[in-house]
Amino acid sequence: MIVRHLVLLVLVVAGCRHRPEPPPPRLEELPPVPTLPVEPPWVATSAAARAALDAGQFAAADSILAAFERAEPDSPDVSESAFWRVMVRADPRNPAFSPTDARAAIEAYLARANAQRRSEALVMLHMLSLADSIRTVHTAQRSAAEARDRARDEELQRLRDDLQRAQAELDRIKRRLGSKP
Repeated sequence: MIVRHLVLLVLVVAGCRHRPEPPPPRLEELPPVPTLPVEPPWVATSAAARAALDAGQFAAADSILAAFERAEPDSPDVSESAFWRVMVRADPRNPAFSPTDARAAIEAYLARANAQRRSEALVMLHMLSLADSIRTVHTAQRSAAEARDRARDEELQRLRDDLQRAQAELDRIKRRLGSKP
């Protein structure tokens, strides 16, 4: 029993012994602190332009994109900015929208050597052509319908006038027949 107590006491004393803490690592042993990547200016510009578009502020969106192109002329994102400026001009919700101006803007974008969104711009150009065709057909149909309505109204007026003359002639004949003995 004493042996047990003695062993237990040795274990307790050994367990209470403090181990020395390892020395702190030297600076050259620490891993390098990673640097956060710098956000390209296009990310903030794109977000601001989209926010302006969502708010219906087309002129503001165009100004934001134009300012980016002036500030970052050598950026690869200038082509993206130019594409979105074209889309702002081609958006029918834009109060300054005109099919002619939109077509000219898309064609100017397509003429650029660095036009990266060529396929999308061509699709938009085809859609504008289709919209112009539909608008032309609609205008022609409206003109034809108005001409038909005018012709019908003129025919109705002519028939009313003929009926009125016939009614007047009948009234005259009745009076004449009614006055003979």
